[in-house]
Amino acid sequence: MTRPGNPTLKIFYTSVSSPPSALNSQTLDFVQLDLFLDSRAVVLANDVIHALLARDAARATVVLERLRMEEPGHHLLSALEGLCRTLEAWPSPFTSAADIERAIHWLETDVHSMAQAALGENASNFMLPFWRDLAKAPGAKVYGAGSPQAYRAALYLRCGDPEAAAASTQAVERPDTNADALHWLAVARYRMEGLDACRMLLMRLALLAPQRLPATLQEIDDPLLNRDWYAFQAACHWLDPEGEEFGSWFPAWYVVEYPGTVVPGHHSLIQRSTVGG
Repeated sequence: MTRPGNPTLKIFYTSVSSPPSALNSQTLDFVQLDLFLDSRAVVLANDVIHALLARDAARATVVLERLRMEEPGHHLLSALEGLCRTLEAWPSPFTSAADIERAIHWLETDVHSMAQAALGENASNFMLPFWRDLAKAPGAKVYGAGSPQAYRAALYLRCGDPEAAAASTQAVERPDTNADALHWLAVARYRMEGLDACRMLLMRLALLAPQRLPATLQEIDDPLLNRDWYAFQAACHWLDPEGEEFGSWFPAWYVVEYPGTVVPGHHSLIQRSTVGG
């Protein structure tokens, strides 16, 4: 691997296309030295990445300095520096929902973009502990309708802990009539047990807060559920798909499409579907 724009690369290709007699030892020395320097920078960058994934900010910073000295123009240097600073500054107390909201914005905008640039497919693994720390922070323990994304149930889903997310919804007052709680619980149940475990929660959400249903279905992203949603849209073409009440007709369509299914408000849904037809 040779650095882009390095003149040694041109010397190497010119030499390969020339007769063997034109390939002198000095050119080979240049090529070998360049490859050595490049490989050393790659090793150092990988060492920084491994330290970051291990949450070892001190080692990551030390190896990063070696990388800077070895190759000041390395293409990952800026992103790796940002991630090192992130680990060094983490965590903060996060004692209020406002603290957590600010942290969420920072992680989503700045940190995640740097992680994607430097870590590629490992970016999500790097981000998970941040979400878990926020979920356990004091400011995430109390649900507030004005800042639901800062509540621990939402944050536990982001760090891949559906069990904790489901348990956290029970601390919300009347969770069976709260759209946020129904959303979190539906997603958590799906991740734990599959579609059958979340279907009734989705139907209840569709009736209580139909405008929330599309985003919940998108987050669950189940192939069979997506198929039914698209079929419902095609069958109910007389409805405005952009309307806030559009999703409230989904349970009625579902009862007609799958007669053996019992959903919340089953009898009223049958009547509604008859009127709609």
